Amino acid sequence: MAEIGALLDALTDAISSQDEERVVRCFTTRAVFVTPAGVMEGHEQIGWYFRQLFTAFPDMRNEITARAVLDDTIITEWTFSGTHTGVLLLPGGTEVMGTGRRVVFPAAGAYTMGDDGVFASGRVYYDQWAFYRQTGCDLRLRRTA
Repeated sequence: MAEIGALLDALTDAISSQDEERVVRCFTTRAVFVTPAGVMEGHEQIGWYFRQLFTAFPDMRNEITARAVLDDTIITEWTFSGTHTGVLLLPGGTEVMGTGRRVVFPAAGAYTMGDDGVFASGRVYYDQWAFYRQTGCDLRLRRTA
């Protein structure tokens, strides 16, 4: 399915160009996008998620390193890179001011195409600990009961 590869390329380019409108056009209006930061549903929430990333990492790039297609799903790996210069909003509402630190880490995802030729869902996976450590977030593990 060549078109799914082209759609992934379009999404990757839109992200690297920090073009929120182009990003959301790669998804159906009812798409579900799952990341370690939470679940986003629909264009408004998906756009909000990427707007937060673009603010925190104005020079962010995703470089695809591998991909495989299985029917209507594409699995991909990439390297995320960017400089943390803007406010980073963490799950729970904590804001981390820009640290100026360079962040580089691997990530992976699976995107499934809907009937209308754009992604109906996306799931993204990355090492949150590496991400937070590289941004300079002061995270401390606490015991629970």
